[in-house]
Amino acid sequence: MRKAPTILHLDMDAFYASAEQASKPSLRGKAVVVGGLGPRGVVATASYEARVFGVHSAMPMGQARRLAPNAAYLVPRFGLYKAISEQVMGLLRELSPLVEPLSLDEAFVDLEAGGAAWDEASARLVGARLRADIRAVTGLTGSVGLAASKMLAKIASEQAKPDGLVVIEPGTER
Repeated sequence: MRKAPTILHLDMDAFYASAEQASKPSLRGKAVVVGGLGPRGVVATASYEARVFGVHSAMPMGQARRLAPNAAYLVPRFGLYKAISEQVMGLLRELSPLVEPLSLDEAFVDLEAGGAAWDEASARLVGARLRADIRAVTGLTGSVGLAASKMLAKIASEQAKPDGLVVIEPGTER
């Protein structure tokens, strides 16, 4: 077991919808739903503003339209999302040579793989700096979890949502 919380999990917040809001200022602060717009379409992601109305990922688009009729409904622009993802993954590779992308908007990073010595305070600082760098480079937010295992780091990032940082120190798990 690791002695410091050196597994980092990053999960970008409402990634596709947030990317659309960042690229189109008129959408900022508004309910945005991204997904298939046809009769059998499914929500890929919803902005936090749309989630207030009960819209969520994997929901049939027809149901989303009933819940949030005034939201902006958009088809995915994977080229945009891939470009932003490459920027974010580049920031992660600056932290460690061992980056494990799970999708365009989610990855694990093994901070110990870089060879530096780590403690809870330095890991927390890296997590905070990463969040600030992501915001500066992309205009988007991400949630960061740090722990001694992948499973706990993922749980920590879920607890950090949206736009937060949660550290689970080894030995404090319950």
